[in-house]
Amino acid sequence: MSATVQGELWSSDPRGWAEAAEGRIRPLYERVLERLHLLPGTRLLDAGCGSGLFAELAAQGGADVIGLDAAPGLVEYARRRRPAARYVVEDVERMPFGDGAFDVVTAFNSVLYAADPRRALAEIARVTTPSGRAVVTVGAGPEQAESAALINPLARHDEVPDRSTLDLAGADAARGALLDAGFASVAMADIAFDVAFDSEDDAVAAQLPAGPVAAAVRHSGRAVVEAALRSFFAPRTRADGTVRMGVVFRCYFAERARLTSRLNAT
Repeated sequence: MSATVQGELWSSDPRGWAEAAEGRIRPLYERVLERLHLLPGTRLLDAGCGSGLFAELAAQGGADVIGLDAAPGLVEYARRRRPAARYVVEDVERMPFGDGAFDVVTAFNSVLYAADPRRALAEIARVTTPSGRAVVTVGAGPEQAESAALINPLARHDEVPDRSTLDLAGADAARGALLDAGFASVAMADIAFDVAFDSEDDAVAAQLPAGPVAAAVRHSGRAVVEAALRSFFAPRTRADGTVRMGVVFRCYFAERARLTSRLNAT
């Protein structure tokens, strides 16, 4: 996968992603923020910032935030609607920042879209200060996997994530990759919650702006993709017409220096 192609796919409907989709994973952002305990002035990079929701939340808490994303459409939306942070259009594998430029780097569900996820992790480590931290997350729930198994075959294979390169949902593989990238310690936590939709139509509409779904639409046509999505959501539709989907995000909290080293340094 190239950053250019991913940028095009994720720019297919920036407003739709921002207003119909991204807000539904706000609980993930809020729980990570609770764990980070950011101090005012913390230099934070959100690598793969999407339409800027997490960047805005972190900036409102006092952090000095830059959001980076390969999708020009999402970055333009963020600049207009979420100006508490600054934003750049760049590739997470080749970030335009100096070594150790940030105290905290977050990468919410973005590393798996890199052409070389290990290189992306190495870049995240490079721009994290020697005493800094990084958070890398990936969808790891069974319902997310089931949805991907329906949608990804409808897209070109080089336009959707290939977990055979690096399966970030696998704890051992992800920890090893983060340690190889330059982090000294890695802790893992799963964050699970239900995503609610008003109706099956609402659930389908929330999926369409996502990159893999846009890739499937481009390759197989919207009617085929919508039919696949409806087959997924139909069993999750309740008597009142609302839809519930359970999601799980695997979160890796990585530190450049071990805690004992940081305490000795102080």
